[in-house]
Amino acid sequence: MAVRQGAALLLTGVWLGVLAASWLAATASFRGVDRVLGTDMRPELGARLSGLDAAERRMTLRHVAAEINRWMFRRLGVLQLGVGFLALAAAWPGVTARWLLGAAVAIAISQVALGSAIESFGRNLDFLPRPLPTDMGRRFGLLHACFLLLDVGKMALLFAAGHALARRPF
Repeated sequence: MAVRQGAALLLTGVWLGVLAASWLAATASFRGVDRVLGTDMRPELGARLSGLDAAERRMTLRHVAAEINRWMFRRLGVLQLGVGFLALAAAWPGVTARWLLGAAVAIAISQVALGSAIESFGRNLDFLPRPLPTDMGRRFGLLHACFLLLDVGKMALLFAAGHALARRPF
């Protein structure tokens, strides 16, 4: 396997790993709120949050989880673009891998813009009472679903690019 091909395969694998890790981290941060506020709540935390009712506690900690996710996804978007462009440059001689990685980079570019919209709209929803007004909940849900579907498509493209890189020499 040529050095460029190996580098492209390695970078594609790193990109897949970053993508999978982001899904796990986002899920863990919100599930952690329910775990921390449930039977696992430490007495010290309960004492500090005692002035808030259960709904306010949950809303406050979900805001913290959302801010962490916003910070993470903003930076991971830039990281994915960097890794994606490097993988694309390394894979340039390979026609199939080049098109697959190019499509994945295009998705990542669109997700940076979409992520900004989700971030600003989501921040406006953090402290609204639940359930959200129907139109707002629907809009946020559609933005989020679009981002996730793009992520799934990007992952499929990355798997296909990795397969092409591993099986077809330049």
